Amino acid sequence: MQRDDIKAQGLLRLLTQGLLAHAEYKTASELGDRSQYIGMSDIGKGMECMRSAVASKLGASAIPVSAAIGELAQGDLAHVLGRQIILQRGHWQEDGVQKALQAAGVKLIPQLEISVEHSGVPMKAHLDFTLVWGGDRPAVRILELKSNERIPESLYASYEAQLYGQVGLLKSYWNKPCFSVTEAGVKKATFPQAVRSIFGVDLPESPEDVDIEGWVLSISISMAKVKPFGPYQPEKSMLEACLQTAVGIWRTMEDVRSGTLELNDLDYCRGFHPLCDWCDVNKDCPKFQDVNIPSDSACGLELEELAILKESKTTIEKRIAEAEERIRQTYRSIGSQDWVSVGGHRFRVATVSGRKTLDRSLVMDTLTELIDDLTAQDALEQCEKTGKPHERLYIGKINKILKSVA
Repeated sequence: MQRDDIKAQGLLRLLTQGLLAHAEYKTASELGDRSQYIGMSDIGKGMECMRSAVASKLGASAIPVSAAIGELAQGDLAHVLGRQIILQRGHWQEDGVQKALQAAGVKLIPQLEISVEHSGVPMKAHLDFTLVWGGDRPAVRILELKSNERIPESLYASYEAQLYGQVGLLKSYWNKPCFSVTEAGVKKATFPQAVRSIFGVDLPESPEDVDIEGWVLSISISMAKVKPFGPYQPEKSMLEACLQTAVGIWRTMEDVRSGTLELNDLDYCRGFHPLCDWCDVNKDCPKFQDVNIPSDSACGLELEELAILKESKTTIEKRIAEAEERIRQTYRSIGSQDWVSVGGHRFRVATVSGRKTLDRSLVMDTLTELIDDLTAQDALEQCEKTGKPHERLYIGKINKILKSVA
């Protein structure tokens, strides 16, 4: 390796170590020892994959501690750096959103902690932002930030569970001394006491007199698109489901530690799930019954080339989408309707009619007005057409467990 390449690798190693050190400090200062309690993100994960939730709590992770960076090979270093940039971009966005909301004059509590115990299981919820309004129409809004490569059409079930747990705990424990805000020096206060201490605002003693909602704000990795999901309101049944899941994770952790259960005996996400690629414990998951193919074999080389080509395609498609958006914005700004010729190609931005689709729920409502529910449902089912089965090739990343965080 040439001297300049060695220096470049040293810079990347230093950056990776810094990112990991920052993540470790932020986790310790804001979240504490996560192995000692069940958090809302654990509950969301547990509802979709108990194996992943338990394994993560037991310390099996693809994320090494910062002190281990010097031991990583070049390929592993690139893998860790890439994941850290993706995982931490949400924190960078969080800082910008906080400044924007505060500049708008919103009374905002960052990182409100709710610490409770249910059936002997310690639980904590850490709310990204809690927005407060007093006066004649008191209201509280919980805002959870999610950084997504592509903003989803509908929210992931794990995110929804996290929101329902947060708004549910806020309402249920409103008048109990379990709220803390480290940044403001507030410890073990009721929620009205915490708000009065920070803002001097009086909230009703009963949460029934307050408008409480939770929202998720999904921000794209490019910071070009933002989409809110909500509102999520306190629901007793959803909170109970979250509490039961927390107890299930904690008890299962105890069983795995004692040797009563093996990690691979736990239930796991069996269907296709886009978050499986980001699971830190997917390397030996029984969902993937791997047939190991030598990397230097003809088949191995072709599969590796396909994975590289797919990654390149994704990168190119992103660049195309960004370029198209810039050109569309330019056309809108100058109000041009003309063709633009460059070399052997012509370009023009035109408005195209939207696709016609059939709204099933609207059809059902219309039919129900004419006939009864069962007949309408039967009529719809008779008109349904199922396409032919087809094959789909999935390519997923294996997240190697480099060193335990615990």
